[in-house]
Amino acid sequence: MAISHIDAARFEQALLAGIANVFRRRDYINSINVFPVADSDTGTNLAFTLASVRQAIEGGETDSLPDLLDRVAEAALDGARGNSGAIMAQYFQGLSDSSRDYQVLDSGRLARVSSAGAESAWGAMSDPVPGTLPTVLEDFADELSRLAADGVEDIREMFRQGLRRARRSLAGTPEQLAALKEAGVVDAGAQGFVDLLEGVWRYMRSGRVPDMASLAQAGATRSAAARSGNTAPDSHRFCTECLIEGDGIDVAALRRELENQDASSLVVAGGQRRARVHIHTDSPGEVFRICGDFGEIRQQKADDMTRQHGLMNHAGQVAIVTDSAADLPEEEIDRLGIHVVPVRLNFGDEEFLDKLTISPAEFYQRLESAETHPQTSQPPPADFRRQFELLTSHGLDVLGVQLSSTLSGTLQAAENAAERVDPERIEIFDTRNAACGQALAVLWAAEAAAKGWERVAIRSRLRETIGQFKTYALARDLSWGVRGGRVKPWMENLARRLRLNPVLTATPDGRLGARGVIAGRANTVERFGRYLLKRMDADLTYRIIISHTDAAEDARALRRQILAGHPEIDACWIVEASPAVGAHAGPGTLIAGMHPWQPPERKRD
Repeated sequence: MAISHIDAARFEQALLAGIANVFRRRDYINSINVFPVADSDTGTNLAFTLASVRQAIEGGETDSLPDLLDRVAEAALDGARGNSGAIMAQYFQGLSDSSRDYQVLDSGRLARVSSAGAESAWGAMSDPVPGTLPTVLEDFADELSRLAADGVEDIREMFRQGLRRARRSLAGTPEQLAALKEAGVVDAGAQGFVDLLEGVWRYMRSGRVPDMASLAQAGATRSAAARSGNTAPDSHRFCTECLIEGDGIDVAALRRELENQDASSLVVAGGQRRARVHIHTDSPGEVFRICGDFGEIRQQKADDMTRQHGLMNHAGQVAIVTDSAADLPEEEIDRLGIHVVPVRLNFGDEEFLDKLTISPAEFYQRLESAETHPQTSQPPPADFRRQFELLTSHGLDVLGVQLSSTLSGTLQAAENAAERVDPERIEIFDTRNAACGQALAVLWAAEAAAKGWERVAIRSRLRETIGQFKTYALARDLSWGVRGGRVKPWMENLARRLRLNPVLTATPDGRLGARGVIAGRANTVERFGRYLLKRMDADLTYRIIISHTDAAEDARALRRQILAGHPEIDACWIVEASPAVGAHAGPGTLIAGMHPWQPPERKRD
C-alpha cells in the first residue's frame, strides 16, 4: 500500500519501532565499537539517548508534527550520551528546525527535512570524519532527495530505496576509515542509525510496534576492539559532556572556544536555548569552566575511557562500583578496575565533580577565599545508571559498595538506578562507613571479584565482616562540621573551650560519633597514633589507609608511627581525602582506616 504522507501519529509510531530495534541490537553495536575510542559503549549510548526520546513520546499526547519533533529534539538533547548520541541529538534538532511549518510530510518535504538533519549533524562536529554516522545520514538523505526529484511520491517506496542506500553506505565505512578496516567492522554509530531505519521499515510493512519489555538482549561476546588489540587512550582520557541552558547561546563561539583546547571528538549540538557538548579531554574541569561562560550547566559528567576500555580484560564476573567518599589509593583503583561515581560539590552556584573537576589542592585554595561554605550533594541516579548500563552490557554483575546511608542519600541514588537498569544483576551494599573504612571494604570486595568470587558471595562475606572495617578521624576543628550541618554547635563550643580533639568513628548504624578525645594541642598526631595502636591486635595483620585534609606531613608522621609500632602491616597507604570529606572536616583532619587483612582465596571452577 502506497503512503502519500506522514503525520505526527505515523511519525511517532515509526520512531518508536525504530528505537525498539536499536534496543534489540544494542549489544551487537557495542561489540563493533572501535572508533573514535574502542570502549564498546556506542550501543549503550545510543540506547540511552533514544530512551529519553521514547519516554518523551510515551509521556505526552500525540500533537502536531512540529510540536512532536520539538519534543523529540529536546528529549534527545537531554538524554544524549557519547559521540554518536550527541550527533543523533543534533540530527533530530535539524529535523525539528526544518519542519516547523509542516503538519505533514510528503515525499518532497521528507527529503528536505532529512537533508537538513544530516547537514545539522555534520555541522555539530568540530572535525568531521568520513565513514562514520554523519556519512550514512547524508547518503540516506541524498537518496531521498534524488527520488523526490525524480517524482517519486510513495513514501513507502522512497524509504525502501533510501534504506538500501543506507545499507550500502554502512558497508562502505571500512573503506573510508582505516580503524574500521583493520578491525573488520563497520562504524558502530552508523550501524545504530541503520538499525533505527530497519525498525521503521518493519513498522511500515507490518503496522506493529514491538513491545519493549519483550526485547531479548543476546549479550555481546568478545568485542571487535578486543579482537583487534586496540589499546586504551593514552591522551584525552575523559569522555566529557554537559548540557547548557541559556538565552541566546552562541553555539559557534562555544565550539571555537572548545576547539582551542587540547582535546578531540568535539560535538556541540543544540541551539540558542540549550546546547549539548561532547568532548574527549584530560581536563574536564576546564571544559566545564568554558561552558559555564555560555550558559547555566544543567548536567555534567566525565567518564574515564581508560577504565571503560579495561572492561574488555576485566578479571572475574563482578564489577565493583563505589562513590568518591571512599578515600581509595589511585593505584589500587587502576589495578583492581574499581569504578568510582563522583559526589557533587558546590561553591555557591558552581558545581564540581569530586576529585575529578576539582582536586584537593584546588579545593583548599578556593576554601581560603570562599564567601560561602561549600556544600556536598549525592550523585544523581543517572550517574550510577550510566555506570550500571555500561557494566551490565559487558556481561558483568555489579556490586555497589557505598557510603553509609545515614550520612548521605548516595546509596539511595545507587539503589534507584539499580532498580531501573537490572535488579537481578546489580546489588547495592551499605558499608555503614565512610572515607578510609569504606575504602578498605571496597578494596576487599574488588580483590575478591578479581579472584573469581560471585556477587552474592562477596556481599555475604562483607555483611558478616563489615564490623571489622574501622574508621577513626582526629577532628582538630569542629567548626567545619558545624557549618556543614554534621556537628552540633554545642559540641564544637565545648571542644574549643576545653581544648579537646574528639576522635570520631563510624557507629554500628553508620553514623559518626565521638569515641574518645585527645586533650590539649601539643603532640596530637603522636597521641592519635598511640590511640590507634592500642586498638590493633598484635597477632593480626592489618591493612591501613590514612587520608588527610591538607595535612600531608602529619599523615606521613602518623604512618611512620604505625609502621614502627605494629609488627604486621600488609599495606599502609596515604591518600588525600575527598574534597567532599574536606567540606565537612575542614583542613588539618587526619582519618585512619584499619582492617585485619585476610586475602580472599581464589575461587576455582
